Amino acid sequence: MGTVEQDDPELSVRAVATPRQPRRIVIDRHAQTPPDARVLKGGNALVVTAGERNPSWPAGVEHLVLPDANGRIDLGALMRTLGESGINELHVEAGGKLNGALLEAGLVDELLLYIAPSLIGDPARGIAEFASGLAHLSGRLMLSVRDVAKVGEDLRIVARIVDRVR
Repeated sequence: MGTVEQDDPELSVRAVATPRQPRRIVIDRHAQTPPDARVLKGGNALVVTAGERNPSWPAGVEHLVLPDANGRIDLGALMRTLGESGINELHVEAGGKLNGALLEAGLVDELLLYIAPSLIGDPARGIAEFASGLAHLSGRLMLSVRDVAKVGEDLRIVARIVDRVR
């Protein structure tokens, strides 16, 4: 069996000229982000946890504790806190669990999806894990596709959520 490739995102704008870089926010329930992670370098990083700060993180990394009643991060409280600090648009790069939690909580307005011209197959990770699963198609999340564009070999799809049936 081969090794699993680890993602080490920088979460910065690199392909176009910009006067400022986005605020990088890491949602890390157990404070396990490695201290040498690219996302923590260069300041402008906030790590949100459900508990203590990782003492090995660089000094410039901000830390916010927002536990919910189940020991997870309170995503609604996070959105309110970000809004109060002037952040009114958030781009999320996440795995299936966080994507599913954000969608189930009704905290997503729009999806920006990139589809590569390749198939991974099972057991690849899906885009969103819903706690309740999907027993019937009537429980699906309905989207309105706003734009489809080719970016290199990939397709970029912009879709708005129109029905939160779940």
